[in-house]
Amino acid sequence: MRRVLGIAAGLALIAAALSPVTPAEATCLTAAKKCGRDALIAIDVKAKGTPRAHPGGRVTYVLDYSMTWTPSFAPYWGSYWVGGKFPRGARGPARAVLFDEKGKRLAAFACRRHSDGVWCDTGGAIPHRGRIVLSARLARGGAGAAVAKLGFDSFDGLNKEEFARHLNREKSRAEFCNYRFTRTVTTRVGS
Repeated sequence: MRRVLGIAAGLALIAAALSPVTPAEATCLTAAKKCGRDALIAIDVKAKGTPRAHPGGRVTYVLDYSMTWTPSFAPYWGSYWVGGKFPRGARGPARAVLFDEKGKRLAAFACRRHSDGVWCDTGGAIPHRGRIVLSARLARGGAGAAVAKLGFDSFDGLNKEEFARHLNREKSRAEFCNYRFTRTVTTRVGS
């Protein structure tokens, strides 16, 4: 009898750990400030760009990234946007290109302008390590330093159904924990 009760209690604990987040619990996950925890999916980003460019010239940015997932009993998913703030007056990018560690092209993502920069929706799962390439055209009348702050905007702690709905950035920001992993890249502009 004692053994049966022990097994039943163990199964109940496992079921509770594997259950998805309920809407009542999701209220505390509305913004990164209110999450009260570190990111479940940490992204290490190394960014580099064209070191020198002419005014109106094209600058290519390369983001090498590596994800670290926090071990958990319950499964979770994340959604990602790549991009950020490009130099003042720069046009683009229209898309971002994803490469794996060996340099094989895997996908291209469409980009859109948002209030906090230009962000490209990755549209789902991406490899844990890879490279993303973005290009922008600098303003014609610029000189000096063109500064970009680029990286990942991530939302984690999603369950399978939430991941499948593929919400836009505004809805994701209202419902899930939002974390940003960025680096600054400087290009010298001159003729």
